[in-house]
Amino acid sequence: MMEPLEEARDLKANPLVWDLDSEIAFLRGKIEPLTEQRTEARDLKANPLPSIVIVDPLTRVWDLDSEIAFLRGKIEPLTEQRTEALDYALKNNIREDARYQLTEKVRKTRTLDVARFREVFPEEYMIACDIERKEKEEALNHLGERINLTLIDKLVKKPVLEAALGVVTVKESVTYGVVPK
Repeated sequence: MMEPLEEARDLKANPLVWDLDSEIAFLRGKIEPLTEQRTEARDLKANPLPSIVIVDPLTRVWDLDSEIAFLRGKIEPLTEQRTEALDYALKNNIREDARYQLTEKVRKTRTLDVARFREVFPEEYMIACDIERKEKEEALNHLGERINLTLIDKLVKKPVLEAALGVVTVKESVTYGVVPK
């Protein structure tokens, strides 16, 4: 049996054994930035950054809306040109040019031929029908809990429905737009 000191020397000589000094340095390298981040967070709590001030915010909204509309107008023709160039490359079997190559992403969509499934897998078909039946029955247990308001509007005139207190709840959402004065 080796003495602990000799065993330690053997471990240090083996490069596969954990180098404790390197590990400590590595961990310090990970911990120090976290400590700096915590210090910075404390400094920000004590001395918060000034709040942003936007001068003439409605003018800024108007300008940004105009720029967005302008850029949307540019995107549409560019999209058409892209489609035209891609169709041309595919039609002419061009898979690469001087700078780029064509890649493909294939997306598969699966559909079930129920009649054929029933022929090939009759037992599984029956199990699937039972499961579907149970799900529909469960849905029937909750029938009438939620009814589409569009359907109700067809059955009862909207003014009559709104006059009945507590029957319909109206929630308003406000969308803001900026228009010139």
